[in-house]
Amino acid sequence: MGQHGPDSYLRNEYVKRLNGTDVLVENENPRIQIPTGYDQINLMQKISHRPNNNWSYDLGLFFSSTSDYSRYDRLIRPNSSETGLRSAEWFYGPQKWFMGNMQIYNKGRGRFYDGLRITTAFQNFKESRNDRQFQDSIRYTTKENIDALSLNVDFENKKIGNLRLYYGAEYIFNKVGSEGLQTNIETGFVEAAQSRYPDGSTWQTLAAYVSSELKAKPNFTWLAGIRYSHVWINADFDTTFYPFPFDNSDLNNGALTGNIGFSWFPKADLQFTLNGATGFRAPNIDDIGKVFDSEPGSVVVPNPYLKPEYAYNAEFGVHKNFKDKVVLKGAAYYTYLVDALVRRDYLFNGEEEIIYNGELSNVQAIQNASNAYVYGFEFGLEAFLSDNFSIVSNLTLTEGTEEDENGNDTPARHVPPTFADFHLIWRNQRLKTDLFLNYNGQISFNDLAISEINKSYIYAKDADGNPYSPSWYTLNLRSQYQISNPFKLTFAIENITNQRYRSYSSGIAASGINFILGLSFRF
Repeated sequence: MGQHGPDSYLRNEYVKRLNGTDVLVENENPRIQIPTGYDQINLMQKISHRPNNNWSYDLGLFFSSTSDYSRYDRLIRPNSSETGLRSAEWFYGPQKWFMGNMQIYNKGRGRFYDGLRITTAFQNFKESRNDRQFQDSIRYTTKENIDALSLNVDFENKKIGNLRLYYGAEYIFNKVGSEGLQTNIETGFVEAAQSRYPDGSTWQTLAAYVSSELKAKPNFTWLAGIRYSHVWINADFDTTFYPFPFDNSDLNNGALTGNIGFSWFPKADLQFTLNGATGFRAPNIDDIGKVFDSEPGSVVVPNPYLKPEYAYNAEFGVHKNFKDKVVLKGAAYYTYLVDALVRRDYLFNGEEEIIYNGELSNVQAIQNASNAYVYGFEFGLEAFLSDNFSIVSNLTLTEGTEEDENGNDTPARHVPPTFADFHLIWRNQRLKTDLFLNYNGQISFNDLAISEINKSYIYAKDADGNPYSPSWYTLNLRSQYQISNPFKLTFAIENITNQRYRSYSSGIAASGINFILGLSFRF
């Protein structure tokens, strides 16, 4: 991590296993976040066949795999007495992802379309979570194996006068395999334990959409679209380890959503846009079925009775060009969320607390517990000072609240702080350099979501000793030089002033000053 910033981010001690015993060890360099390293490999192969100008066939194969890697924010959690650390181990097993997709594209003047794109894909995900408490011999493991099939059919650009239509359909099927294990690291004895998700559960969705673009006048364009989505979930719950008051969840939800808006150029250098949209998200298996420790001393249990959440959004934007020398843009947006899916305290068989992984834990569940709203503003500037020199800057301000159990407004969890960037760019035919500043604003203790206050160990402390997310900035330089037609050199310095900071709600500090050197060859 960087050198200049809150001392509460430092890693002063960590757990090490010596002679079969977990002990706290002083970190010789507290800026090194032990343990955070991992390895990753990515492989990709694409094959394209174009028998003529109207047809193309594309095949893509992708594979990615990591080594084991630790979840750092769980390893810095204090124990109940806050005199030590709760976990001796908390790591993900190798995350493996494979995807094969096939895309067929037909270009031409058809009766119902000008372009047809068919995409089918198969994906497989494998991952595991492993945790063990300090000086406990039992390691708890959950393993997931997910198969996903998808089919998309998209018809492009059917022109009827000044009207252009785009329409299509989508089908997705997911099957979740999940198992739980507990291992005695001293004896090697392994036995079954509670899985994270209902094993063998399925999630599938079928959707269709129509999108249109109408050029009513040369300077006025209407945009509109509708989409119908239907989602099915089937999950069987294993009551071997926890006596759930249900043994199955069979959800069946659908909704019609849409958007409408316009783009208007009253002058060639001035544009207004206005858009309205509705959104729909049905609960997924993660929402209704997972069992996991959400925060210190709490456990999330399944809730098979969830309803979808709906969003209503409006946005207005302005874009002004001053003689191709200065471009200003701004936008305001507002989103209202109904029946928002949030994590709240819950009763499990009438109990507020249960034993989870050997620890007495407060019971929580995802619930349709509140309405929420988010609003904000965006501003942008581009200034072309000469043929070689330009300035680009952006600023975003966002606010959001959600209702608590008593109907009172509280800060929403996932609303980011104010953020901005400022770029000084110089370029010629071969060289481009970009010196830029990134900035994130502060979120005070009073503006932290309740769930974030419960994770105080990932935050800095204000003058009153309360957790908060301080503001931060980084100064960075990126450049690229075209050595010749096939060769390009890139060089970057990130966080030049070596700031120590954490992005809002992150449990790991960002890197300090960082150097990147790259060479690319195109043929």
